[in-house]
Amino acid sequence: MQAVRPLTTLAARNGALIARSYHGPSNFRVFTMNDLPVPEGDFFEEHRRKNRTYNAVLAAGIVIFGITFTIAKESGLIYFNYNPPKSID
Repeated sequence: MQAVRPLTTLAARNGALIARSYHGPSNFRVFTMNDLPVPEGDFFEEHRRKNRTYNAVLAAGIVIFGITFTIAKESGLIYFNYNPPKSID
């Protein structure tokens, strides 16, 4: 048990030396709110432009889903059990 004590004090001493010897970079600068970018342009116009794109993607997705759904249903890949099947086969 006596051999453990010097190792723990040595580790604590080395850890303290490492912590005390750290120096930050010489060109360190504290950033403030003045360093943030300044908004430019009309927010609502940009919002409308982005929403127009998002709505076009949504509409295309709905159309593609409808076409895929119809093809799968008509080809017999999917059976939705609306009513009992015509035969047991």
